[in-house]
Amino acid sequence: MSNPHSAADRREQDIHAGQASYSKGLLTIYDFMVLGLSCRFAWGCTKTEIMRNYQSALGARHLEIGAGTGYFPDKARFPVPRPEITLLDLNPKTLAFSSRRLARLQPRTVQANALDQLSSWQGVSAGGFDSVALNLLLHCIPGTIAEKADVIFANVAKAGRSGARVAGSTVLAKGVPVSRAARALIRDYNKRGSFHNADDSVGDLKLMLGKHFAEHTLTVRGCMALFSAVVP
Repeated sequence: MSNPHSAADRREQDIHAGQASYSKGLLTIYDFMVLGLSCRFAWGCTKTEIMRNYQSALGARHLEIGAGTGYFPDKARFPVPRPEITLLDLNPKTLAFSSRRLARLQPRTVQANALDQLSSWQGVSAGGFDSVALNLLLHCIPGTIAEKADVIFANVAKAGRSGARVAGSTVLAKGVPVSRAARALIRDYNKRGSFHNADDSVGDLKLMLGKHFAEHTLTVRGCMALFSAVVP
């Protein structure tokens, strides 16, 4: 007899397994290895292009979903001297690493799963942000784009005030140019469980952006999608 909870349990296990790979050692070399090398030479999109898209969205009250190393908020120019930054991530190690890096900005940290409902994100209020970013996040989360982006974009739209700007990026596997090297890495990372994007397509991403944001743009660079949107 099949277990009705098995699929949900596997999804939860995949989520925790994927974020667990971000150890202190990996975070120390992440900027060089991932943002410096992988983005440029495998995915075909430089960190400068990601930063340009990110920079265009920033507001005084900012929510960063997927804290990573804190590279982008660290290097960016916010429109006010003392922005209110909230870092949200499931992994306490990335929250600790990024918050130390951004200590001068005194960010608030929230440990939460991006796939959970906004109401469960302790300290994150609906309509409380001028900008929301989710860089290099979707390809790490289990599920199809239609499943994961639907939930996350709904949360983003609730978290941002009307008119808030959204910026993000993700590695796609379908409907975009994927080099031989990129395809090999995507296959390997999916096997390891650090990526979950084997079926992520540009078409599905466009559909989800259109569902949640009337005003949005999507640009493809190599096999990476850069997207921006405005909260209705």
